Amino acid sequence: MPRYFLVFQGDTYEEEKQLSCLWAPKKNKSGNEVHHHKRLIEVNEGDRVIHLVNRYIKAISTVKSKAYDAECPREFKRASWNREGRKVDVEIIELDDPIHVDDIINKIKNNLPEKYSPFNSDGGGNQGYFFEINAEIFNIILNTDYENEEINLNYIEQSLNTPSGSSVNSKLKVNVRSSTWQKYFKNQLFKYWGVKCVLTDVQNKDLLIGAHIKPWSKCDDKEKIDVFNGLPLSPNADKIFELGLISFDENGKLIKSNKLSDEDLKKLNINSDIKLDFKSDHFKYLKYHRLNKYKK
Repeated sequence: MPRYFLVFQGDTYEEEKQLSCLWAPKKNKSGNEVHHHKRLIEVNEGDRVIHLVNRYIKAISTVKSKAYDAECPREFKRASWNREGRKVDVEIIELDDPIHVDDIINKIKNNLPEKYSPFNSDGGGNQGYFFEINAEIFNIILNTDYENEEINLNYIEQSLNTPSGSSVNSKLKVNVRSSTWQKYFKNQLFKYWGVKCVLTDVQNKDLLIGAHIKPWSKCDDKEKIDVFNGLPLSPNADKIFELGLISFDENGKLIKSNKLSDEDLKKLNINSDIKLDFKSDHFKYLKYHRLNKYKK
């Protein structure tokens, strides 16, 4: 399972975001090694990092490498810093709605570590750069502002390029989770697949859903936000995928349930010959979907 960390960045955030990295000197101005810099060596690929900037949680990243020796990047305008340091490569996904620490501190304070906590008992940030947090705090942050909302599928015929005279069911409604974790998951999918439905090519960001391949309710904490466990889908495509009326084989070829006609697919603007470029990390989730969701 991944480990979870929190980094205080302030005015270094933009520099580290540009370089997709975290960096800290090996020694401080006094020539001593401090725990909040040295902790970079504890991270492993797949760990998650909360990015806190001026008391706002602004982004969440996935660790892409273990720490390695690297001089202070020339982009860092920190002449007084020790140039010898450690660097960690990360993939940063910014949140649509940054979260203020004051909005969550009462929810997380009982889960803060007794030693080397990023926050003190009053909710103020402790001096330092890089701190470990636990899965409970990470999940509380991701579940901020949970709500359900309905999307009415009243699409304009031309926007979907549907055949003349055909239409989709404008009364169909779906529930989507609009919590922080869902928005974060969807933004990861956009970065991987692009801002479009992989089945219908709808490119309106507001209409797209971050669809899980293995259902969220059946996932562990890692699987819930694993980019390989999802597809960006328009609501109509998401619905038939969720119902198991379509799935994919290991070659990425769409497979169709006998309960869904070719005419239905055509009206939904889904090409039955479509083939997606899945990686090996997708396979366990696709297998789960075929065995547990797909209706032959």
